[in-house]
Amino acid sequence: MQLNLPQLAVSTILLSLFSCGEKAENTIEPKAFSLEIIDSVQVDYLGEMMLLDYDAKAEKYLLATDAYYEYLEVNEDGKILNQNKFSEDGIDAVGQALGLGYFNGDVTVFNPPKGYYIFRDSTKVAEISISYPFQVFMMYPKLGVFESGDKIYYPKPWPETLAIKMEEGEFYQELYRLPIIESQDKISGDTLGALSLPESSDLLGDQVHGFPIPVYTLDEDNLMLSMWFEPRFYVYNKVGDQFMFEKTVDVNIPDWVPYTPVALDKAEQFFEVNRKKRAGILTNILVSGDYYIAVYNKGLSEEEMTKLGPPTDGGLAIRKKNPNYAAIFDKDFNQLATNVPFPIASNYPNVVNNSGELIVSKVAGLSETEDDGIVLYKLKLKFD
Repeated sequence: MQLNLPQLAVSTILLSLFSCGEKAENTIEPKAFSLEIIDSVQVDYLGEMMLLDYDAKAEKYLLATDAYYEYLEVNEDGKILNQNKFSEDGIDAVGQALGLGYFNGDVTVFNPPKGYYIFRDSTKVAEISISYPFQVFMMYPKLGVFESGDKIYYPKPWPETLAIKMEEGEFYQELYRLPIIESQDKISGDTLGALSLPESSDLLGDQVHGFPIPVYTLDEDNLMLSMWFEPRFYVYNKVGDQFMFEKTVDVNIPDWVPYTPVALDKAEQFFEVNRKKRAGILTNILVSGDYYIAVYNKGLSEEEMTKLGPPTDGGLAIRKKNPNYAAIFDKDFNQLATNVPFPIASNYPNVVNNSGELIVSKVAGLSETEDDGIVLYKLKLKFD
């Protein structure tokens, strides 16, 4: 392990500053926000991994390969604490690693059709079983498993009874109305839907919007949910074992490239209509001090994608043209800033440590410098 003192800083300052508070009487002083690299940590590992999660209690980071099958746990200095690769055979086999993260400090993998396997020091120590037959058609970019009281919560998988008919609008209507988060009683194993989209959501209308990827963040009793392809997130408050909808927060993002919804009777045309562009996505909501940080990619228009041509570099050219940005909110959900850039070589996902620093892993192919190992950037949200 070695510690690098970076000379690079993200000095691009926000040009578009505004507030969009719900209370007109609120007067918010404009601030110029930036994300600056204040330090970097090098992990002694030959190969590329992405940062997935952070355990605040043990102050350790979880990194993994794109397929989630091999992972590292490292401390604040980049020292490797544990390295493991899941086995596809044997008693504790992981046949599909479709989500990976920390649950109570232990590495937890979503392993259909079993449920969640929990590992400590590379050894399986527990399991969260899902009692009903289910089906999964995506990898979860954020694990989303947490507990409160006598319940465990996780993203609800699609029940096997849901007939997958992508050419029929009724399938999407049923999909969008499924519970997004499910609770499971720790003793009985009984499950119950704990959170669904509000009736005011555009997704519950009479159009097809594609496949949502739910990503959510807890901040005490607040839960903030992004459905991935909308420039907005939904805020819920925990009441008992359920999460009650409070408000929808629209994120003002100039030059956002929206997907194009289609009518229910033209469901089979959705992917053809949208395949030539790269629609914008809202990929995470972070909590740092007094601020919420919505992380997004604005997307690329059909014209921009045509200019780039077919990918020949593993998608690096697209990533350079469609980098990560942040929108900044206060704790009352007033938007303070937009298009605050991350370092161009930053990977997704990203986490916040106990010091309020944003931690991102570096994509080697997006950088002009070579490093012997994995590099983690430590970023600080600053304002003038």
